Amino acid sequence: MNKIICLIILLFFSQQVTSGELVRGATIIEIASSSSNQDVFYLSLSGGTGPCAGKSILFPASKSQSKESYNQAFSIALAAAASGKKIRAHNYEDDSCREANFIGMLTQ
Repeated sequence: MNKIICLIILLFFSQQVTSGELVRGATIIEIASSSSNQDVFYLSLSGGTGPCAGKSILFPASKSQSKESYNQAFSIALAAAASGKKIRAHNYEDDSCREANFIGMLTQ
């Protein structure tokens, strides 16, 4: 019985740690300030690893912590696209490529 409980706890915590990272090491090949007339910005990606590698990611304004955070994410995406740096993107709720709310630019 203790083994089953330990296994359930282990599975729960491993899911919490790994879920949400949409892509790592991707290059932005297109960026747009909207998609389908929605309040989002859109990234088309090349390469990377993760469930959204080589796909498109949407960053809805409604999923950001604040308007400032949303603007910062768009600025980071623009900087990464202009410089050719790779990015990582995250969704704090699940692995949906349509509801990202974090982007980081990799410098190495």
